[in-house]
Amino acid sequence: MDLDNIFAGMSISSTGMASERRRLDVIAQNIANANVVATKDGGPYRRKDVIFETVLESSIGVTGGTLGGVRVSSIEDDMETPLNEVFNPSHPLANKETGMVSYPNVNMAFEMVDLMTASRSYEANLKAISMYRDMMRQAVSLLEG
Repeated sequence: MDLDNIFAGMSISSTGMASERRRLDVIAQNIANANVVATKDGGPYRRKDVIFETVLESSIGVTGGTLGGVRVSSIEDDMETPLNEVFNPSHPLANKETGMVSYPNVNMAFEMVDLMTASRSYEANLKAISMYRDMMRQAVSLLEG
């Protein structure tokens, strides 16, 4: 057995945990900015989405080209979901002609489901690391006799 790959399982799960933690941070940012109608860039806040990509071991210096985990490749604004338009002509940021105010495209129900999914994925990776640690502990106890 190659000693470089002994901890490969833990390494893969740890990349999943790090990526899901970043996803949880972005979801929290989306929830926190759900009512922000004016950002420094102008216009309402746009929901952010985390894009994951798989990592091959060959790209991190290990030969073989098998899967090596996951990482966040980018965090992008959700430009596909339309902004929420609310009629409020007395609002200072309302469109002068229509009286509509553009609110962020953050859907709280979707964000909560996404939050639970990311949390469960994080927990699954944590459980995998725990199981791997237990297997390694049993292997060492068998070697000790």
